[in-house]
Amino acid sequence: MNCRKLRWFVVAVLVCCCAEVVLLPVPSAHAVDTTSWFRLLTVDTSLSILLNSTKLAASAMRIGDTVLVPLSVLYQAWGAVWAVSPAGSALTIGSRHAFWKGMSATYRLDLLDVPWGIAPVRSGGQLYVPLRELMEPMGAFVGKRASTGQMIVAYSTKWQKEPWLRQSQLAQLETVDLINTRLKRVATTRKVVAFTFDDNWDTVAAVRIAELFRTYNGHCTFFVVGTNVRMHPDAVRTMVRLGDDIGNHTLSHPAATTTTEANFVKQIQACEQVLNGMGLTSRPYFRFPYFVEDSYLLDVVADQGYLTVGSAWTIEDAGPRRSAAHSIAMVRQFISPGVIFAGHANSMMTYDAMKVILPELARHGYSFVSISELLRGR
Repeated sequence: MNCRKLRWFVVAVLVCCCAEVVLLPVPSAHAVDTTSWFRLLTVDTSLSILLNSTKLAASAMRIGDTVLVPLSVLYQAWGAVWAVSPAGSALTIGSRHAFWKGMSATYRLDLLDVPWGIAPVRSGGQLYVPLRELMEPMGAFVGKRASTGQMIVAYSTKWQKEPWLRQSQLAQLETVDLINTRLKRVATTRKVVAFTFDDNWDTVAAVRIAELFRTYNGHCTFFVVGTNVRMHPDAVRTMVRLGDDIGNHTLSHPAATTTTEANFVKQIQACEQVLNGMGLTSRPYFRFPYFVEDSYLLDVVADQGYLTVGSAWTIEDAGPRRSAAHSIAMVRQFISPGVIFAGHANSMMTYDAMKVILPELARHGYSFVSISELLRGR
């Protein structure tokens, strides 16, 4: 392995709040058989958070600037189980080790019909997934200790220092974060794009956006806040009549990490109850207010029967660049088949941006789909 490739194994472990590096004992570099390592590109910050738990840090080892964690320990922290075939040996698909994530991934893989191309294998009522394909959406390096045969994983933040890597490669590779069951895009060659809009405080703008999508024989998805639905039920009925998806965005839009689990669950349930009173439902799609989430709450949302929908890109900027022109530029830069864009239907600015974006993308052969249509393969 040449020096250029070896540089990719430089690993930094991030602490959630202060970005410190966990200092661990330095074992012999000969403990790792680097020839068996895979280089994977996409990154999810949830892995860095997990690596900083006391349990994982205690079992990790450090080789130079590289921190390695046994996969069995890492997956145990996720409540996962190693895949073992009925004969007792590790199940493999070709030459790849396989792994079963547990009920959460089994449910998600069944629900989404594996749109991102993973080929699971069922055995004894359990779902087995190729290890490399499971790790790829998390941006991890996977390897094996030569001395023991133990599989190990390392996490790299090098992409943060290489903007070209993120823009040219990560945007194309990021699919679904299986560990946290967060949907960001769907791997497809079809020229489809899913626009999603949160909050909908300006119901006039929201309805006009929905009508605009129908002009192009398309649909979108609205993540609605329950209190706003109460005040403007007819706007939501119009969205549904036009064929758009309605997702849950809580009752009153609290940041998930600022309230208790019980209260957050009540927020989700209360929003659903408001819609139920209109003969509608928000299931099975949910989006966190402010995109503030953590691994544990993602599981809580899944327990309520929802798939958390993230986005590959947010088309708006919260700062001084917030404008229709900025939204248009974001879509032009990051459009690709199967991508999910997030925006807000809170002002006519978003509508003005869509008036430019939709005809332009339509001329390039794109169709506009709701989340449910994206997953069904419309």
